[in-house]
Amino acid sequence: MGTRAVFDFRDNMNEKGFCVYKHWDGYPEGAADVLTKTLANAWDLPRYENDEFAAAFIAANKVNAGDIRMTNAPEDHGDIEYIYEIFQANNGQMIVRAYSVDYWSEHEKKKDEIFYGRLKDFVAKYGNRVTKKMWDELDRSPHKLLDRTTDPEYVEYVRLKNKFETV
Repeated sequence: MGTRAVFDFRDNMNEKGFCVYKHWDGYPEGAADVLTKTLANAWDLPRYENDEFAAAFIAANKVNAGDIRMTNAPEDHGDIEYIYEIFQANNGQMIVRAYSVDYWSEHEKKKDEIFYGRLKDFVAKYGNRVTKKMWDELDRSPHKLLDRTTDPEYVEYVRLKNKFETV
């Protein structure tokens, strides 16, 4: 039995995007793997367009008939276990918002956020050794991901943190 998921590639965190249903390996470790593989087929970051990224996701990961296909919305599937919303923050960082869902019950549908943060941090948390190695190879390629140390919001956070820790 597969672990079903829907990946929702959004323009930003408030807009519905292009949805892709994945029949197998939709758990977070599998999601880290397929999202990492997507980077090799997508435009170099920080360029991101949700329709192009959804197409790159399908191109990089479709192996068997029925495993990956377009869908209208996560709610169209009563048997999914995870939803992943992927979008780009204003600072160019790729963001993942992941939910564990239970749509099986007729009376109470459950949707619990299990992760919200940078794609790079999602891969660091859920990726296996092979996925993390692939990430590191992509990180040194023309697909260079934004470095946390150059992220202005993070630099300001560290500056303020250091200022208040000395008090």
